[in-house]
Amino acid sequence: MRTLTAAFVLALAGWAVGAADDPKDAAKKLEGVYEVLDVTIGGKPDPKKDGIKGVEIKNGEFVIKLDKRNDPAKFTLDPTQSPAHIDISPDGTNKVPGIYQVKETDTGTELIVVIALADKGERPKDFKGGGKDHVMLKLLRKKAK
Repeated sequence: MRTLTAAFVLALAGWAVGAADDPKDAAKKLEGVYEVLDVTIGGKPDPKKDGIKGVEIKNGEFVIKLDKRNDPAKFTLDPTQSPAHIDISPDGTNKVPGIYQVKETDTGTELIVVIALADKGERPKDFKGGGKDHVMLKLLRKKAK
């Protein structure tokens, strides 16, 4: 009986881990409105950062809200990779490879996304955003009061 119980518990634990790695579930958990904490290009602060009013993630879209327009892009996630992968498709066909990291903090959910800018750019390997053609976005979704 103990063997059967242990097998059942292990099977449930494996199922729970697999569920957490589901791309649709991971995307749903990211949904919300984020403020922009930092933007770097090639490891240097982006002087146009203040033109970004926020980022909204909803229904598989990553929308950058600018002064005079919104820039939407579809995205897909692969949370099973380490670091987790994100592919952003601004035009619906070409994919920009990137990585992302989610951390819960005292103030809310911190999301860091690093993407490659160049055509056929290689997926970033770390969250420093220092690659020549890498853009790093550090975002915060504040906790509800």
